[in-house]
Amino acid sequence: MQTNPEELRRIVEAASKKIEALEKSLAETEKRAKSYEEHWSKIYDQSREMREEAQKLQHEYEQLRIQKGGFGFKMLIFSGFCGFLTAVVLCFAYVRLARPVSGQEAAFAAFARANQFNYELQLSRGEFQAVEASLREKANDPANKIIAPEIAFAEKMVGAAGLFISEQNRQE
Repeated sequence: MQTNPEELRRIVEAASKKIEALEKSLAETEKRAKSYEEHWSKIYDQSREMREEAQKLQHEYEQLRIQKGGFGFKMLIFSGFCGFLTAVVLCFAYVRLARPVSGQEAAFAAFARANQFNYELQLSRGEFQAVEASLREKANDPANKIIAPEIAFAEKMVGAAGLFISEQNRQE
């Protein structure tokens, strides 16, 4: 079987066109592969930089967390201490300033404010009977009805002290 040179030339020409198209395709493929490789290399470098940055951030975060942990504990202790001091001050203020006073306590405080100095002065002079008389008179006052037992107690104490002092004076 012999082939005709014309046919052979067509076959060679078709084959050379196919080879040329394949070479062009190969060149384009190599060009794309090279651009993909460059792109991949850039992405890989960015990824590596990002990993390094992430590790650096993680390390800094751990250091900050350690620092803040100490600060948080100190603030917890400080706020607890401040709360304790505030509670003590508020309790003191309540007990000293805002404590509800019964009528009996208020009446006795008013009685003491009005009479204590005069009674002390009279007792220092030895005027026990004058203090006793004043206490009897105050016990009968309607304003002092609520504290009548306290006034009676004070009257008995002044009377006993007066007897003791007069007994001491007689023995001398």
